[in-house]
Amino acid sequence: MKIGALPAADSVVLHVAADEGLFAAEGLDVEVVPFQSALELGAAMRAGNLAGHFGDIINVLIQREGGVDQAIVATTTTTTHSSPGQRNFGLVVSPRSKAQSLADLKGADIAVAGATIIDYLLDKMLEQQGLPADHFRRQDIRQIPVRLQMLLSGRLEAALLPEPLVSLVEAQGARTLWDDRGLNTPLAVIALRRDNADADTVRRFRRALGEAARRIDAEPERYKAIMIDKGLLPKAAADAYRMLRFGGQARNEADEYPDALPPLPTRADVEDFAVWMRKGGMLKKMPETPADVVLP
Repeated sequence: MKIGALPAADSVVLHVAADEGLFAAEGLDVEVVPFQSALELGAAMRAGNLAGHFGDIINVLIQREGGVDQAIVATTTTTTHSSPGQRNFGLVVSPRSKAQSLADLKGADIAVAGATIIDYLLDKMLEQQGLPADHFRRQDIRQIPVRLQMLLSGRLEAALLPEPLVSLVEAQGARTLWDDRGLNTPLAVIALRRDNADADTVRRFRRALGEAARRIDAEPERYKAIMIDKGLLPKAAADAYRMLRFGGQARNEADEYPDALPPLPTRADVEDFAVWMRKGGMLKKMPETPADVVLP
């Protein structure tokens, strides 16, 4: 089973499960295949070159509508299941900015990646803060290095970034005015193609991920070093970065194998993303059965 993974911090759980033989111990032959962009990963899924992928609900819904039948089998990060004090995304302002609040950024240029989880979170933030949709002037800048350079040089006043990049730019003088800790949103998930997602395979797959999550939570500094080696954490951000925690809980009280991972997305979670995507023209229609997007 080849699983595509973007270079996000929480994808470390996949790498640990593969590299430390946890998938193999469950009788699964899993290879993690790195990708640098969701477009490349999506193309590999459509071509049938991958059995699954690490990404987000947006990726899953787009691929499903494109004909790649798949379902979410695990959540790796949510905004509420994280340990207290852990953030996953933050809105940061340039070291040259004088803004002290989101209100001060009215009309400011903000770097985003359109039609992605970044764009979704910006809309959720504006809604949460009672600000209009046009509060910022959104600049669609896909290349993260360009986004960082423009922010730090003052060519852009603000950007919405994931960790560990928030910690990286803070160490260089940027300031965070908002983060995602107040939202109730599943941020990163793992999905498998339906033909690879029988109940027994999913259970063993989750069990291996759960053991990886427990190991990471038990020895965070050891796995921070592995994240650097895998290109998931810039070395310059390592000292400032607060290591992620998976936290973990059983899916229900009767679950024989508490999986040490955040809860799976709910039907309401899937519908919320789908409604946002329909509004933005990313989906032609709502999923007929949102519950089928997630395997319990």
